[in-house]
Amino acid sequence: MKSLFKRRTEPFVYHRYYLLVQKRWAEKMQRATAGLSKTKLILGLLFFTVLASGYLIYNLYRTFYKEAGAGAASKIKTINLKN
Repeated sequence: MKSLFKRRTEPFVYHRYYLLVQKRWAEKMQRATAGLSKTKLILGLLFFTVLASGYLIYNLYRTFYKEAGAGAASKIKTINLKN
């Protein structure tokens, strides 16, 4: 059976602007976290993870389990094309 996907012979090359932005972001984050200990970095990561997870759970709860309120009447006038 013929393979569905061809194996790349040469590695994928990213665009130079993408690599430049990636490098600048890494340098900025390195400067921002240079004075922090490993414990503070781990606590910051845990705080960010809990905060982001809580926001996701809140949005899921609000979307699926809250009663749908009555929407406001639309003020958009429809166009009757049959006239």
